[in-house]
Amino acid sequence: MGLTSAMNTAVFGIAYNQRQLDVTASNIANADTVGYSKKTISAEVFFDGTGNVAGMSATEVRRIVDEQIQTDYFNSLADTNYAKQISSFTDRLDDIFGTLDDNSSLSALAGDLSSALAILVNDPGNYAAQNDVVAVADAFARELNASYEQIADLRQEADHALKTQTETVDGLLASIEDIDSAIRDAAMSGISTADMEDERDRLVEQLSGYLDVNVFKDTNGTLFIQTANGQQLYADNKASTLSFTPTHLLQPGQSGNTVLVTTPGGTSYDLIAGSRSGAMVAMAELRDDILVEAQAQLDTIAAEVSLAFSNVTVDSTAVTVAPDDGFDLDVSAIQPGNTITLEYTDTGGNPQTVTLVAVEDPSLLPLDDSATARADDTVFGFDISSGTPATYITNIATALGATGLQVLNNGSDELRVLGDVGAPTTVESLSAEVTVTAHSDQGLGLAIFVDSRDTPELFTDALEDGGQRLGYAHAISVNPDLLADSALLVNYQTTPTANTANDPARAQYLSEAMTSGTTYFDPGTGIGSSSTPFQGSVIDFVHQTVAFQGNQAEDASTYADSKEALTMNLAIRYEESYSVDLDMELAFMVQLENAYAANARVMQTINELFDELLNIV
Repeated sequence: MGLTSAMNTAVFGIAYNQRQLDVTASNIANADTVGYSKKTISAEVFFDGTGNVAGMSATEVRRIVDEQIQTDYFNSLADTNYAKQISSFTDRLDDIFGTLDDNSSLSALAGDLSSALAILVNDPGNYAAQNDVVAVADAFARELNASYEQIADLRQEADHALKTQTETVDGLLASIEDIDSAIRDAAMSGISTADMEDERDRLVEQLSGYLDVNVFKDTNGTLFIQTANGQQLYADNKASTLSFTPTHLLQPGQSGNTVLVTTPGGTSYDLIAGSRSGAMVAMAELRDDILVEAQAQLDTIAAEVSLAFSNVTVDSTAVTVAPDDGFDLDVSAIQPGNTITLEYTDTGGNPQTVTLVAVEDPSLLPLDDSATARADDTVFGFDISSGTPATYITNIATALGATGLQVLNNGSDELRVLGDVGAPTTVESLSAEVTVTAHSDQGLGLAIFVDSRDTPELFTDALEDGGQRLGYAHAISVNPDLLADSALLVNYQTTPTANTANDPARAQYLSEAMTSGTTYFDPGTGIGSSSTPFQGSVIDFVHQTVAFQGNQAEDASTYADSKEALTMNLAIRYEESYSVDLDMELAFMVQLENAYAANARVMQTINELFDELLNIV
């Protein structure tokens, strides 16, 4: 190596040392800056034809980031934020329902109502005992009202949060577009983009908490961002725009609006449907699924406790029309939503159960089997809009036409169902569940609760207008007639003679209806399934609902904790991969200073040698 080559090497070395000193000083100064990644100089040495150093480029500043850990960390943010939102809301939902040991919970109030009825059975003429039943029933209804309203508020809160999140994500995408443009321009001009890439990473990190996105780098260093199912959010340095219209008042069972994405090309798609995780997905799921399910549980409690008290069984009368046997049933008291249950053996010798559901709106027909909670029945609807039992029977005969049974009017406007020896089919039982419309002379049932959405009216579980059950928990109230006269809890008969003031029959019926009577509960509440619906008493279902909410909150909390622990570990590893180690940087600066001094010494020596040569010449 000649002196000139040595001189060039020393000069290049000093230039490199100077540049690296600048970068190292910046690393030390920004060691505590959030999101700042360690930088280093990428040096490229050029040689001449004889192998001597002809030049060196030391202008490219590179970031030290483990991109695999970064990807894993960003991906985990969506799951963690999703889990945290679900956990937060289900915990609040659990507080609304209370615990089995909470004296003010639905479970406790249901128990109080059951206890008050049991006390009344032992002393039905006691005015204080009657009033206690009414007071507890009123507290139970008000708790259902308040719980429903609180859940409705949570739904509105989730809807508002989704609006805020939409605006935030739209802003993040716009910011990514701006910084990406700056990175592209800087790269084309040969300017370092390392600090701008740090800023872009911070934006992508924030975005990843809202949605589970797939992020790729284009060949020019800009980004390409997709939703989990591959829909475009950002491409070709153009951000899609997000829009969301909040719902002022979410009605019972109503789903809120979704978040729409419009790409630069003008196509639109549903962002929530295209994503699997993240805070935005959690809010939409809470608003439209989890909280709606909780409201359905309250509606079911309100509906079933009302029906348990107000519905009575109308039994049929056995009849033989030789050679066939069957039953006659009075259907004159049938109300919308009331049911007739028929059990028979078909031509193949198989037992069959049919549930006939009364409707006033024929456009609802035909009904499918999901119209009842039972899994083992076939459901038919029949029109009672005429108000004429004879027409009811004609409609029922039409509905049952394919069963092989003989369905007809017995001549007294009663439903007659006969088997057919020739078919052969046999009728095993026939009965109806009917809502009483008066306080006496219709059996032991009593409408303790009514639907107060407009003027107080009977709750019959009608299917019209989306179903009377939908939103009923918000409107259930104690029957005003009962509030005015608590003796209705005892007085059930006026003709031919009135029952006595100490007759426990009605109180006993009401008490057993809540604690002993069993029914199938709607699997749409999340308790039980369509194939194995929950079966039990009203109070059993109340306890099950409270336990369900507690378990749901606990499971969500456990899941959130596990996801957060994973994200924290990845965050630590990610930070370690890019963060500045002050000790290492200071030590490296000492090395650079020594190298700088060595290069300077080389230059000084070469200068002295050149002087010697000149002196010799």
